[in-house]
Amino acid sequence: MKVVLVLAMVLLVSGCALRPDERTRVTPRREFAAERLDRRREPIILIPGTLGSRLHNAKTGEIAWGSFAASLSELEDDLDLPISGPRLSDNKDQLEAYRVLDLAEVLQGEGKGEIRFYAEIIDTLTSTLGYRAAYGKRFYKGQDLFVFFYDWRRSNVEAAAQLCEFIAAIRRDLAEPAMKFTLLGVSNGGLIARYYLRHGGADVVSGRDLGAPLSPTRQGQADVRRLITLCTPHAGTLDAFKLIHEGYSPAPLARRHPPLTIFSMPAAFELLPDPGQRVFVDALGQPRTFDLWDADNWEKLGISVFSPGEREKLRYRILSQFNDDRDRDALFNAEMARRRRHLELCLRHAARFKRAIAGAPEVPTSAVCGATTPTLQRVALIEDGTEWDFVFEPRYTWRAGDPVVQAMLGMGDGVVTRRSALGQFLPGTAPEAAAAGEALRGAMTSVHLTSCRHREMFDDELLQLALIEELTR
Repeated sequence: MKVVLVLAMVLLVSGCALRPDERTRVTPRREFAAERLDRRREPIILIPGTLGSRLHNAKTGEIAWGSFAASLSELEDDLDLPISGPRLSDNKDQLEAYRVLDLAEVLQGEGKGEIRFYAEIIDTLTSTLGYRAAYGKRFYKGQDLFVFFYDWRRSNVEAAAQLCEFIAAIRRDLAEPAMKFTLLGVSNGGLIARYYLRHGGADVVSGRDLGAPLSPTRQGQADVRRLITLCTPHAGTLDAFKLIHEGYSPAPLARRHPPLTIFSMPAAFELLPDPGQRVFVDALGQPRTFDLWDADNWEKLGISVFSPGEREKLRYRILSQFNDDRDRDALFNAEMARRRRHLELCLRHAARFKRAIAGAPEVPTSAVCGATTPTLQRVALIEDGTEWDFVFEPRYTWRAGDPVVQAMLGMGDGVVTRRSALGQFLPGTAPEAAAAGEALRGAMTSVHLTSCRHREMFDDELLQLALIEELTR
């Protein structure tokens, strides 16, 4: 009799349970209606990540990044930066950032289609919590979501200086000199935010030895109440190394930017896995001792513009451009020397940048990241005669116990590992670097793990809800 009674109760409860459909779906806008009416919203500065700002030639108006034509055509102003300057800041071209990449037209199948990038997260904040977005360089009363943009090819140090000017402009236009902000750093934007917190707009990196004193001003502490990072590679990402080595194409049918293009960008090096981490393994998944931060290893291993294929392209380009009696070998050697100097500058600059932001931030910090997608954390380095092959994708991922798979892949969002998004370094990392990572992880006041994928993070409902929860705390 008791069994029958219990079964009846179970059936009654299950029969009363809601079966949600589109008519009963509770949307974030409805769920957070009370919070939306709250006028005490903390002003936000949204700092986009790599590729997240449109670039154009300010004189001609030609768009080099962020339009349908730019993804297909050869442009007068391509994305390559010069690499000949004595300082990285000297390597300038005609391009500049002018707006966040909110929407973009890209090739999809047989035609073109529109993809929402930062528009998705901006709309979430405006429709759910009532924020009013500001996109330009002038600001008005009532606006409280300020969308930053910057040239993501250049060093994050330069972006931090621009962020300093951006904050000063907001305070000036709104006549609120003491206004404090929540910094919302998306991917690389989180690294810019951390630099700004410690050094403001000062350049403590360029032209200095790696071990020279840093003397942080901590200017950002006076401007910022807290920091929220979305899928930020606090300990670096091997996706940056892969792009420097192989080049990049924004879509399957779009034109490909060769390794030299990515190699020319100082910011790409600032995204590499932090010094001290052992990121190379052999065919058995055992660590290799090659140091990614040793410039000599780039030539020895044939990385990026030093690979046999890229060297051959350079020789062919010289041969096709110079049909006279010029010493083609001399031209080749001069270009390779320029590449070596640029590499050494970028590695030293990036290593010092990472040292400049190491450790715990000075304000309450929260992290939202992906944790369900296999993500590259080490690269297999296979010797092939006199050359080396880089394996970025395990060949036998279906073998759960394969030591190479276990060594190469970790939890993450497909670009940034869970460890890196939380500031933690790989096991076996040099103690000093590992301690700095643990200090960052220990200082985080909250962590949200989601199922988002990096390049589609704004489509992930759990990430959106985690962000809303953070902003309403």
